[in-house]
Parts: sequence; structure tokens; C-alpha cells
Amino acid sequence: MDLNLTGRVILVTGANRGIGRAIARVCVEEGAEVVVVGRGAEACQETVRELGEGAATWLTCDVSDPGQVRTMVDEAIGWRGRLDGIVNNAGRFGGGPLMELTPEALREGVDTKVIGALAVVQAALPALRQSDQARVVNIAGVSSQRVTPGAAVTAIANSGMNTLTAYLARELADDAVNVNCIIPGYTLTPPWQARAAALAQAEGLSQAAAEAAILQRQDMGHSRWGEDREIAWPAAFLLSAQARFINGAAFRVDGGQFLAVQR
Repeated sequence: MDLNLTGRVILVTGANRGIGRAIARVCVEEGAEVVVVGRGAEACQETVRELGEGAATWLTCDVSDPGQVRTMVDEAIGWRGRLDGIVNNAGRFGGGPLMELTPEALREGVDTKVIGALAVVQAALPALRQSDQARVVNIAGVSSQRVTPGAAVTAIANSGMNTLTAYLARELADDAVNVNCIIPGYTLTPPWQARAAALAQAEGLSQAAAEAAILQRQDMGHSRWGEDREIAWPAAFLLSAQARFINGAAFRVDGGQFLAVQR
């Protein structure tokens, strides 16, 4: 499918690894130019080298800092003089029991995922208004719909992202900015690979056996791990012209890991 992203400029936060990097890669393959945003310069530079320096540039930013966000967005717009799409993927992989949770840990998770995403859209809105294909894609997570022990920080932040998506879609409709959300299932990204490696070491398992054990212990042994590219393609579609009548939607992309009867 031709997603008609040629000439479009897409900003992807958290693009220095995992799902964000995969989204950036698919966008470039579909003709877009991408601004890679992350907290670490080295990882961002590595991503740009992979994508091709003519098709991508990089900026460092902690999206929980409003001042950094404004500077980053201004520089992103200045790169090509336009901005057509945003993918809010940045997040912090926090966890632990609620009764042991510090206010700082919760604040860090929400500030990065929800407040950071809002700050990026606020700063970019004047440029988005100038585009004839303005899109925002938020990346949440299945923890927003499924109770997973020890994942409260991530779940609360992801739930906030779902709600933010709906409100942004309504408030930006008159500006012709479509806002949607993707809810990935368990995807084998670096944080999960690290968790599996720790489990493998603790229990004397192979890496593959540890990865399978994580799914089984979450009652998802019927499914498999997602691949970051399998999340990236739906995100790229939502950035495209073909998605012009999709607004305010949240899409689970989880391979059937989480099945529920709607009530």
C-alpha cells in the first residue's frame, strides 16, 4: 500500500530504540522525512545513521521538561519548514507495588507519557494547522486495559494517554488535526528483553524460554510476543491520507493477547 507519506515531515519521540525507532523506519520507507527525538544523543545518532541522514535528523529532549519541548519543536519545524505529523511514543518503564510507590515515581511516569505528549502537541499546533494532512498518533500500552501486577505507574500513564487522545481529537477537530492512539500488546522491545534476560539468569532459563515464561505468567501463553515493526505499520497508516476519517480512536495491536467482551 502506498501510504502517501512522501514529502511529509514526522516527529517521533522516543525514537532512539524499540517501537519508536521502528515507526521512524517505516515512515522513512514510505517516503517521509523524520525527526528522531530521544533523551540520549548517541542512540538518536545511531537511529539516524540507520535511517539515512538525508531522510532523518535527530534532537535530544526530555519531554517532561516544557522548556526543552518548546525548543525541540521549534528546531524540528525549522529543519524542513513544516511539520505534518507527531508520534508521541516517549515513556518511562516504571513499576512496583502501589504501596511502595513514591510520588516522584508516579509523577515521572505521567509527566513523560501524558504531560509530555500534550506539551509536544501544544508546541507543534501552529505548524500542524498549516498541513493538509495533520496527524497525531499516541502510543499507549495494554496495561491501560489490563491489570498487570507491578505495572501501576505504566498503566496509569497509559490510561491517561488514552483519555488525552480522545480530548485532543475533539478539541483539534476544527483545526483538521486527527488524533488517534495505538495500544500495543507485549512487544519484544529492549526493556522486555532486559527483563527476560534477568529472569533467565535468575531461574537458569534460556532467553527464549524466559520470554515465553513472561507471557505464560501473564496468562497470555496462547499468543506470542509482538515485533516492533508490527506496531509501526499501523502507526504509519494512521499518519497517512488513507486514515483521514479516523479520529479519536484507540486501536489494540496485540495479536489477541488481551481479549474482552465489550460491555
